[in-house]
Amino acid sequence: MPLYQQLILAMPKVSKPSLVRLFKNHTEIVLQAGGTVRGIEHHGVRPLPSRAKRKYISTTGERYFWDARFMTTTFDANPKVLAELGRLLRDDEAVLRYFTDKVPTKMDRTSAMNYKNPYGAIEK
Repeated sequence: MPLYQQLILAMPKVSKPSLVRLFKNHTEIVLQAGGTVRGIEHHGVRPLPSRAKRKYISTTGERYFWDARFMTTTFDANPKVLAELGRLLRDDEAVLRYFTDKVPTKMDRTSAMNYKNPYGAIEK
């Protein structure tokens, strides 16, 4: 199973119980599909490079945000699980944006067509 790293941007004033509920649902989806969650990191509230707009107004009446709560999850999962996680994050009202990256492994790099072994062409 490939290793994925997911950056989640949430509203800055979201409550702790709603974040705990979000990550419990997130880990349940990954674990039920046979994957493993390697870590969940909270990076705090940071300013955004440009304002983020929600599709709908939040319960506090805000629609535009200049700050966001940054969180990172690292997990191994089947690629089909990403659709389910995307649905979960898209439907959660606390999440502003999310980005998913597949972390390249050494095997991916060596199997690439343009990879050249630095030790293969040693001349004596």
